[in-house]
Amino acid sequence: MVRAGLDSAEITERFAERGIKRTQKAIQRKRERETRKDPMGWHAMVAPAPKCAPRFDQPAVLVADRALTIFDLHAPFHDAAWINWVIGTALRFGCDACIIGGDLVDFAAFSKWGRQERVEAEDEIRTARQIVNALARSFDQVVYGAGNHEMRLPRITGNLLELRDAMEMFVNAPNVTVSDYHYSVLVSAGVEYQVEHPKNASSIATRVPTKLAEKYHRHIIAGHGHLWGQARDVSGEYWGIDAGICADPMRLAYNAKTHNTRPMMNQGAAMVLDGIPMLLEPAKRALVDRLDWAA
Repeated sequence: MVRAGLDSAEITERFAERGIKRTQKAIQRKRERETRKDPMGWHAMVAPAPKCAPRFDQPAVLVADRALTIFDLHAPFHDAAWINWVIGTALRFGCDACIIGGDLVDFAAFSKWGRQERVEAEDEIRTARQIVNALARSFDQVVYGAGNHEMRLPRITGNLLELRDAMEMFVNAPNVTVSDYHYSVLVSAGVEYQVEHPKNASSIATRVPTKLAEKYHRHIIAGHGHLWGQARDVSGEYWGIDAGICADPMRLAYNAKTHNTRPMMNQGAAMVLDGIPMLLEPAKRALVDRLDWAA
């Protein structure tokens, strides 16, 4: 009754209704004694949070010793030649899993900045669906996480269409896991990587992922910044990786038709091979292709 918020007078009255004879003073003294013994139990209790306020502590977790991570495809502005080479290279390295780290689709048709000329929502959805299906046929497991561009459609509908529903429009394969979190966890040979599409972006490569590594005490592989690079955090223990983009920068009108002072966008991708990160970029293509794969 104390935990339910009843005071001493109300408890005395309840006791009397049940034939229990206790004075209000006796109940007050009992509460005081018990509170000294157990301060957590002898006071009015705050009710648990309702179902409308869940804890957001269930990101997608992918367990795979060898996995590919790709970011920022921005379909239909993706670079098919680059993505296909990345997929083929990952398969040659024995990757059997893939994480799409957000911005699979551009959703230019729903941008608050205005539509890109001649880009229809139907084209974006159909193209993104084909990409997901190709990845699902190439890898045993695929995790598709959210990016800021996936938020465009839910935002324009006032969240009447939830983020997960918008993302699931592209998915019809049973081996694809959709997560409306903007990060997922990859466990490779027992080593944990946080695969992020963070809110922040920087003009300095690796700045954001190394800050996140310092904060969360995990290796970080990140997208969103459209940069490429790898560095340790301040502790020297964790990797902070900007994985680059899988879009074609020259198909993005805001980048190609209007110049700015940000660094050039860098294409790239990142594999994790038995706990060890390996970055891919177009400049490495010739070197990787010359490897003696038979050996």
